Amino acid sequence: MAQSGRMGTRGRVELENQFSQAMESIMVAVENYPDLKASQNFLALQGSLNEIEEQLSAARRTFNPVTTDYNDAIEMFPSNLLAGLIGYRLRPLFEMPAIERENPNAAKIFAD
Repeated sequence: MAQSGRMGTRGRVELENQFSQAMESIMVAVENYPDLKASQNFLALQGSLNEIEEQLSAARRTFNPVTTDYNDAIEMFPSNLLAGLIGYRLRPLFEMPAIERENPNAAKIFAD
C-alpha cells in the first residue's frame, strides 16, 4: 500500500505505526512457543523482519529532516507567498510512540 503512490504522507506514517505494533504483537505471541523460535523458517522470517525494520528506520531518519526543511521553506518569507498560491501545506513529521523510544530492560528480557 505504501509503495503504490496513492497514499498520502499521513497514511504512510499511520501504516508504519501499524506495522510496528503488529511486529511487537507477533514477537510477544512467539514467546509462548519455544519450538517455533528454534524453527529455521521462523529464524529466516525474523531476519527478514529485522531487515525491513532497519530499512524503515533509515527511511525515518531521512524523512524527518527533509520534511522539516520542506515545512521551514513553506513558512519562510518569500517562499511562503508562492507556497500559499500553489497550495503547499505543512507535512507531519514521523513520531515514534513513547514505548518504542524507551531503553530496553535487559532484566525483563532475560528473566526466564
